[in-house]
Amino acid sequence: MIRLAVESDIDGIMNCIYDARAFLKASGSTQWNGPLGYPNVNTLLDDIKNKIAYVCERNNEICGVAAFAGYEPEYDSKLANWITEGNKYTTIHRIAVLDKYRGTGVAKELLAYAELYAKGIGNISIRIDTHPKNMAVQGLVKSLGYTYCGEIVYSRIPVEPIRLIFEKKV
Repeated sequence: MIRLAVESDIDGIMNCIYDARAFLKASGSTQWNGPLGYPNVNTLLDDIKNKIAYVCERNNEICGVAAFAGYEPEYDSKLANWITEGNKYTTIHRIAVLDKYRGTGVAKELLAYAELYAKGIGNISIRIDTHPKNMAVQGLVKSLGYTYCGEIVYSRIPVEPIRLIFEKKV
């Protein structure tokens, strides 16, 4: 079940983030393992406050989380070759799955819900970015019909700021 996150979910959400951090580090990626400690509790509490954080629950446990945001300034990069024009897109950020649920379809369920969410608010596509070494997300989005659209550089990320970008029409 996917639902909007509430503040009392923060411990379960952070457990997903901690597991994802360890998974990324073991994969050789610096994503979420940099000096800024991103994403942190405050980042996720802001997502909850702004009503963009969604959780996946199984067996009364939070097993996954994602933020469904809107316009992303970095996506205006001249390096991007998006398949749609304009700002009628939903951006997926901070997708994470609890280790014991990895490989059980939680991330696919979150992305399927994102498509319904995007359509429901009148957006025409979903965009997502990931670290070049995050093969799990790259494989996932490719398997779900997302198109590779190039690279962007996040000026606010001090270590390995390049991200691969993908888009899917909904």
